[in-house]
Amino acid sequence: MSKEIREKRTTVTLTELIARANELREHMNVLQTQIETYTSQLSELQLVKNTLEELPTSTFDGLVVLDRLNTAFIPVRISDNWDKNIIVNIGRNYYVRTNKDKASKIVSDRISVIRRILNDLRRQYQAVLMEYNTIQQILAKIYAQAQQSQQASQRKGAS
Repeated sequence: MSKEIREKRTTVTLTELIARANELREHMNVLQTQIETYTSQLSELQLVKNTLEELPTSTFDGLVVLDRLNTAFIPVRISDNWDKNIIVNIGRNYYVRTNKDKASKIVSDRISVIRRILNDLRRQYQAVLMEYNTIQQILAKIYAQAQQSQQASQRKGAS
């Protein structure tokens, strides 16, 4: 006896299909916002890592930005041994004083975590987008069929 593979058929109303499309669109918006937030965090962390790695270890003069728009700066003098006194946020408003190498490692680890989160969010977004596009194609076919039926009815009524 051979086993038959049967497709499970489910009947969905047009209203349910439209509701699902709306849910998916809202979910895509939420995912897109999360992706943008994590992408921004990733850029900031990469900037921190690059800055830590490029700063000279000897005394130097520099400028500190007071805002994210680069509106105002204050002059600073970075003294010797700054690379042994870096304060890093390790999460939940806890900070640790460490050296340059460990600070760079902490930031690199955080970059890795955010990249994994971003990859997962992007996969979720693609899956939701594929389902949304499939539903949109189905709705477009239904709409085209309805238009054809309406036009056929109008031609019949005109004859």
